[in-house]
Amino acid sequence: MPLNKEIILAIDGGGTKTDLAAGDINGNIGFLVSGPSTNLKSRPAAKVKEDLFRMLDSLFRNIGDRSNDIAGVSVAAAGGDRPEDQAKWKEWFHQYGIKPKSITVMNDCLAPLAAATKKREGLVLIAGTGSIAYYFKKNGETIRAGGWGYLFGDEGSGYDIGNQALRRVLKEHDGRRYDGGALSLPVLEHFGLEHPMELITHLYEASYPREAIASLGRKVIELASAGNKDALEIMLEAIHELEMLLSAIHAKDEESKNSSLVISGGLFQSAFFKEAFESSIKGTGAVQTIVQADYPPVIGAYICALLDLVGDIPDKVEKSIEMSWQTAKRIKIDGGLDNE
Repeated sequence: MPLNKEIILAIDGGGTKTDLAAGDINGNIGFLVSGPSTNLKSRPAAKVKEDLFRMLDSLFRNIGDRSNDIAGVSVAAAGGDRPEDQAKWKEWFHQYGIKPKSITVMNDCLAPLAAATKKREGLVLIAGTGSIAYYFKKNGETIRAGGWGYLFGDEGSGYDIGNQALRRVLKEHDGRRYDGGALSLPVLEHFGLEHPMELITHLYEASYPREAIASLGRKVIELASAGNKDALEIMLEAIHELEMLLSAIHAKDEESKNSSLVISGGLFQSAFFKEAFESSIKGTGAVQTIVQADYPPVIGAYICALLDLVGDIPDKVEKSIEMSWQTAKRIKIDGGLDNE
C-alpha cells in the first residue's frame, strides 16, 4: 500500500525478535520488517545498531529514499525507559539520517497496552522470552514488577520454563531425580540431540543461548497440553510466578485491581497456556477483565506514535489500521522470527 508524505516508523524490540512497521498518519500500514532481538541488556550495542540499520536498509529498498518523509519514530524496547538506552536509540536514527519531528523511546510494555486499548494507561503483563508486569497510571506514574532479565529474574517466562525443563533433564541424567524422566527424550528431540551431555556444547556455544532456551519453553507448554506431568508442573509454577508479579503491583496500588489486564507475549499465543492462566488468576480473587490485543505489539508502538502526532485515534484511522496491517508487505532479515 502506498504511504503518504508523512511516514511513521514503529519498532517493537523483544527478547527474541524485533518488528518494524512503516505506516502513515492515516492509519495505513505498508510494511512490516522482522529482525533479530534488539535487547541492549542481552546483546552488544554494536550488534543491535547493526541489525537496526539492516532492517532500515531493507525497508528503504522497498519504499525508496524517503528518510525526509519520516514524521515520527516510536520505539518500544526493553529498557526503553532508561535514559542511557533512549539516548542510544535516538543517536542511531540520527546517524542513519532519519531526523523526524519526534523520536519516542519507551518501555516495551506500552506497545501491547496501546495495541489493546489505544491508550497509554492501564495494567499489562508480558510473558514471552522474558516476563514483566507494568501499571501505567493516569497521572503518569508507573509501577513495575519483574523484568529483571534472565540472569536473575524473568520468572514465568519462556526462558524460565525452558531453563527449568533443562534442569530436570540434567538432574535425571545425574541421578538426582527418580521420577521417570518424562522430559528427557522430548527435550533432546527438540534440539536434535541424542544424549544430555550434548546439551552443553549445543547451548553454551549457540550464537544466542537465551533464544534457544526460550524456544524450549514453548515446547514444554506443548508437552503440558499433551499430558506430560513434568511439563505441566513447570508450566503451573510459571503461571504462579506471573500471578506474583501482578500481586506485587496490586499490593502497591489497590486501584490497579480495577484495571483491565492486557496480556501479551509468546506464551499467551498458546491457547492451553492462556486458558490455564486465566482460570488460575480468576481463582485468586483478583477481579479483572483480561484482554489480548487484536494487533501485535509493533502496531501498538505505531499507535503510540499516532497519539504523539495527532492525539486520539479517530475511528476512520483505526479502521485503516485494522484493514491494512495484515496485508502489509512482510520483509524478514536474517534472525527474524515469526513468534516471540
